[in-house]
Amino acid sequence: MSGGDKGMKLRIFLEAVGAALLLLFPYYLPFFHPNNHALFHHDLPVTNLIGGVLVDLLGLALLTAAILFAIHCLSPVIRRVAEAIFASLILWTAILLVLQILIDMWFPLSFWQHRWQQSLFVILVSAGLLAYFFPRAMQPAVRVLRLALAAYAFSIIWVVPHLFSLAMAHCPTQSYASLHPASTSEQPRQRIIWILFDELSYEQTFAHRAVGLDLPNLTKLQAASFSFSNLKPAGYYTDRIIPSILTGQRFDEYRSTLDGRLLYMDESQHRWVAYDPSATLFGLAQRNGWNVGIDGWYNPYCRVLASFLNSCYWIPGSILPMEQYGASQNRSVLVNAAAAPRQLWAVLTGRAKTPVDQHLDAYRSLMSHAQELIGNNQIQFLFIHFPVPHPPGIYDRKHHALRRGGSYLDNLSLADDSLGALLQEIDTSPAAAQTTVIISSDHSWRVPIYRSQEDWSTEEEQATGGRFDDRPVLLIHFPGQVAAREVSDPYSELIEHEMIARMLSGQINNAGQLTTFLTSHARY
Repeated sequence: MSGGDKGMKLRIFLEAVGAALLLLFPYYLPFFHPNNHALFHHDLPVTNLIGGVLVDLLGLALLTAAILFAIHCLSPVIRRVAEAIFASLILWTAILLVLQILIDMWFPLSFWQHRWQQSLFVILVSAGLLAYFFPRAMQPAVRVLRLALAAYAFSIIWVVPHLFSLAMAHCPTQSYASLHPASTSEQPRQRIIWILFDELSYEQTFAHRAVGLDLPNLTKLQAASFSFSNLKPAGYYTDRIIPSILTGQRFDEYRSTLDGRLLYMDESQHRWVAYDPSATLFGLAQRNGWNVGIDGWYNPYCRVLASFLNSCYWIPGSILPMEQYGASQNRSVLVNAAAAPRQLWAVLTGRAKTPVDQHLDAYRSLMSHAQELIGNNQIQFLFIHFPVPHPPGIYDRKHHALRRGGSYLDNLSLADDSLGALLQEIDTSPAAAQTTVIISSDHSWRVPIYRSQEDWSTEEEQATGGRFDDRPVLLIHFPGQVAAREVSDPYSELIEHEMIARMLSGQINNAGQLTTFLTSHARY
């Protein structure tokens, strides 16, 4: 075998590896976030998921190498055209991935990404025609692209070892249904049910509601509750805000270890510190004898807080690309490896599952478990984190029916209908007369994020005027309370921690005690 043949085979092998790494880039990209954010919001371990990715990398590299060797055996003209089509496919994929990364960083490029996806056929045909009719202009460009692809193949030196390290990471497993059996008590005691609606805006819910939007359950509850109309948010993102509220200490930077433990940046010490679940409201509740339950979304409550929970159910907020295509940690490596071809077929046949479907599934599951936990009178401190009115839209407010699509205002109506159903469960529970209900949100409707996206609607533009009002919602209703009390003084959202902590310690049990607390508490 001549040196030229060996060089040609090595180059084709490198191009095949580079192509596999590029085409599967969306599959493994979440595993390379410097702070492990995708891992933190995901159910662990991910061994079989990563195994599927590694098998796909090997299989796609071998398939691409076979195709490139076959192309090399074609006649010069046909080979020239085929190589140009291959190079243009690689370039098209690289640009599409860059657009997706920029969109994930909140750049307003959704429209251009959609147009670029539609351009594939035109670009491939154009490249083939240019290679056929203008080979002198096209061939140098093809050589440069293929050389870049071969160079990209060397990234496998750190991609594969990193994936192996994640796959082999030791991750404790938890039984989410009943972590610690709830203690039974024949005597009724005070109960707290805290319902957090993700992305619920005070402005849109109470201050300046859109014309024609009816929210009867939120309106009725506000009329018999403390309502904080000037709450200052504790951040912009859910994964920072809720852990901050739970401890009463704001932090803006976090990261995760490979086994899913939460770390945050302690500004006073200038170092990463492990998040202490015993310092949360749930740790306090357990020390004070409360049975604690969580029905949560997005943040990994059942992993981070497991030691202090009697019952927990959680829907991961990080859906990895291969899971969108049908892969699962509960399935074998080979079944997960088949997810990518299945998704390609689903896209071609118009049956691909979308993020909207996943949002619908999460809502249905969380709603079912929330009603079950409310019916369990042994759970005395219950926290429910709902994925609405957070986009995408999954509701038709005119017909009060779940569906694909809809606006933020539709999801806001869904939040109200969900509250109505939960309040009915609370009112018919044995501890209804001892139940304090707290309604809150982590942050308001983040207009700057969603206004740049392709599905932003005319009614959403009219409702907001393109402006962002950052006030989250906080309502507190004590047993027997019949009068509305608006708290218009500015308070930090972190005040929720201290108020609930005092409720759990028996220091705030009624409206009068909360009024006294607010009078003496420092404003924002």
